[in-house]
Amino acid sequence: MAELRSNAPGGNGETRAVCLQGVSKSFGFRNVLSDVSLEIRPGTCLAVYGHNGAGKSTLARIISTQWAPSSGSGEVLGHSIGPGNREIRAASGWVGDQSFLRTELNLEENLLFFSSLYGAVDAEHSRSLLEKFGLYTRRKDPVSTYSQGMIKRANLIRSLLHHPELWILDEPFGGLDQEGQALLKEFIRDYASRGRTVLLVTHNREIGEELASASIEIQNGFIVDEVGLDGGGVT
Repeated sequence: MAELRSNAPGGNGETRAVCLQGVSKSFGFRNVLSDVSLEIRPGTCLAVYGHNGAGKSTLARIISTQWAPSSGSGEVLGHSIGPGNREIRAASGWVGDQSFLRTELNLEENLLFFSSLYGAVDAEHSRSLLEKFGLYTRRKDPVSTYSQGMIKRANLIRSLLHHPELWILDEPFGGLDQEGQALLKEFIRDYASRGRTVLLVTHNREIGEELASASIEIQNGFIVDEVGLDGGGVT
């Protein structure tokens, strides 16, 4: 089992943000993820490496409750994994290749909609995120007028509206300009420094090594390498 520990203040040595036991995922006869056991402590920024199709995005989608594992079990933030688990979704933020933003609405309307879904309407927090990601002056413009980089920034804001304890980022740096990448790196560092957990799926090892306190590599659905462990091993 890969036991990933954090030196973040407030860690009690017992809490796990993510705990997976023998998790596998198959589509038909194709095994995408095989017998993955993994423990992540709060405050860890975990980089997940692997080539296209290795299984890293599948792992992220299972942890985010978008997909159910074919076998195995686990908990995320103290709740059993499973598709659509409300407790996990309420306490985690997801950024993937789909923004979920409605393009006919302006960004402010989108953020109000998603805040209401999360049950976490916080105008001050929304404004702070808009300002930090450089979209405050464009908040009244329809999302349909945004560039790819602006949509990526808006999606990051959406994922942070409800102060998630676990931030799951699947290739988040694609489509971001240099300034946007710098802002995202700052947010990732800040999140982990406050005892929250970041799962960073990336093919870019340079970025991963810059940001992550631990890492794993997945090949053909198996964890084949790890860095930053404190005890334990890889199953």
